[in-house]
Amino acid sequence: MSINNIKSPIPIHEFDASYATGGPVVSLPAECFTSEEFYRFEMNAVWGHEWFCVGRASDIPKAGDYYTIQVGDDPLIVIRDRSGSVNVLSNVCQHRGMLIVEGRGNTRRLRCPLHAWVYSTGGELISAPGLSDKEEESFNVKDVCLPKIRTEVWEGFIFITYDEELAPLSERLGHLGEQLKNYRMAELRGPEPLTMEKMEWNWKIFNDECYHCSYLHANSWGGMYPLPQCNVDESVKFNDVDRGLVSYNLISPHLDAAPTHTGSILQPAMTTLTDEERSQLSYVTVAPNLLIVAMPDKVKYFMWLPAGPQTSWYGVSWMYPEATLARDDFKLNYDKEHDDLWPVMEEDLFAWNGVQQGFRSRFATRGRLTSDELVIQRLQNWLIDKYRAEDSRARAADAPDTLARVG
Repeated sequence: MSINNIKSPIPIHEFDASYATGGPVVSLPAECFTSEEFYRFEMNAVWGHEWFCVGRASDIPKAGDYYTIQVGDDPLIVIRDRSGSVNVLSNVCQHRGMLIVEGRGNTRRLRCPLHAWVYSTGGELISAPGLSDKEEESFNVKDVCLPKIRTEVWEGFIFITYDEELAPLSERLGHLGEQLKNYRMAELRGPEPLTMEKMEWNWKIFNDECYHCSYLHANSWGGMYPLPQCNVDESVKFNDVDRGLVSYNLISPHLDAAPTHTGSILQPAMTTLTDEERSQLSYVTVAPNLLIVAMPDKVKYFMWLPAGPQTSWYGVSWMYPEATLARDDFKLNYDKEHDDLWPVMEEDLFAWNGVQQGFRSRFATRGRLTSDELVIQRLQNWLIDKYRAEDSRARAADAPDTLARVG
């Protein structure tokens, strides 16, 4: 997809104070979370030039299964075709711009409800009433197709990129897949498909850290799983900032510990894990929009997508081995854990909303980050590298015109 490069509406040197180089670091400017102009810049800088997650292949197991998502202003269809491949297509009919499908379902073909233009599950136009069925019309259906987004599946997660020149996803996540191989993520699935909900805050507010855990979640999570800061290890093997991988571990007090009212997991431990893996919770952010939480009995994931400068889409799913899902007591234990953790989720929602409101204030400032916020420092570095790259591309594109005017 070809898009014009955009210069940063915030002078690029202003991000230097938010870039961790060993000295004091402050948070990003508030405008990064509120400004329409900066949001447009960021859609190019980050979402236009990186692989990002759009769901799980296990949510569309059969040929013709599909679900819809929205990335910024782009409505997309995630669909499995007859060959078993996963395609991500524009959900915009190439006739008059109508949305073709909504929600999720199963279909043999994609049919626009406005004028019945029909596309295959690979995006090819099959018929266009009034054109393809009339000999006097000079029209070839092969000249039209739904834009197809570059797609790869990693460990069961579906990733896309708008950048046709970006290196394959395996170059970015291959090593991480090896590090997490004992969790066998490609074989796991949730008890139900991921549901995305619209939230009233900027997508970057979801960026994970555990500095808040001992404070915001002191009584909820902290009452089930000990959270002194010394139990947080931010120097774990999964960290690779250049590849947008930022991580920390929570070190458990005992084998198979978990944030439940029993203090332990409620489902069987995964048999493929080492004792070390069963003695920690690993939080791995795959920037810009996926958080993987590897636990002794499951892998949780959180996914978010931009909807606007101050809005976003958000969803969370818990994934288990098939043997766990088949247990007679699975639903009972699943509901117990959900109820145990719901107060933690309510606290997060409260905080995310409050932070967004604060960023809109004239008094919003760039707060000093602590040494317990290495996760945020690393994520800021990754983001700022993206901002600098986009700003440089835009300035380089302008350079010939500037020289011509001077000449």
